[in-house]
Amino acid sequence: MRKSSFWIGISFIFVILCFVASFPVLDIGNFYSHLHSFSYDVRNHNRDEAQKGLENLKSDYNVFSSWKLQYFADRYLFDKTYRYEAAVSILNENYEKAENEDLKNREDDYYTSYMLGIAKFKVLHLAFQQAKAKKDKKQMTVILGLILEEVRLNFEKCVKEGPGPAGNFNCSFDYDLTSDPKSALKALMSQKPKQKFILGLPDNQDKDPGNKKPSGKKPDKKGPPQLSPGEKKEASQGGAKKVG
Repeated sequence: MRKSSFWIGISFIFVILCFVASFPVLDIGNFYSHLHSFSYDVRNHNRDEAQKGLENLKSDYNVFSSWKLQYFADRYLFDKTYRYEAAVSILNENYEKAENEDLKNREDDYYTSYMLGIAKFKVLHLAFQQAKAKKDKKQMTVILGLILEEVRLNFEKCVKEGPGPAGNFNCSFDYDLTSDPKSALKALMSQKPKQKFILGLPDNQDKDPGNKKPSGKKPDKKGPPQLSPGEKKEASQGGAKKVG
């Protein structure tokens, strides 16, 4: 009888532990669902939805904190939160915030360097347009130099450390653009450069940018943003060849 009572007690404790553990597991599933939806909206330039998605992710973090799992959340789930902040800032065309707050001192991987390069270029593009309106050729020359000397380095790091043109064509294209004075000047002279590429998050994306919005299922971890079919015709691997 004592042995039976002992094992019944152990079984009861095990059931209770499993029940308690099921809640954090459910919260993890919700987090990945929200992250997948957020990535979709960023990738498709849905500003309002991306902003809501960011708020959902922040709410998820508070849930883990309430479970006293803040260390786990910081280390394994929300260690790239600054990327999500930067993505929304860029979508909202708040490039200075992305550069000076979200991504400041964050050049820890190729994708962060890529986003930082975008933010820097956009800030300098606006300054160039202002100098152009004032016919300040000296300032225009200075800004072009900053593109060729500083912004280029961000895309260069992306090319060197990233998966290459097949996995992330964006870095190679932008490296080529910011390495060539004529191409860089042409982009700066344009009043509003077209958004040629998908700005997404590399860890939670599908290969097809035109796919349906996620239904809430936990996503598979994919690679960096892919080109849409129409953009493949313009592809060039110059960046990879130049940097090696």
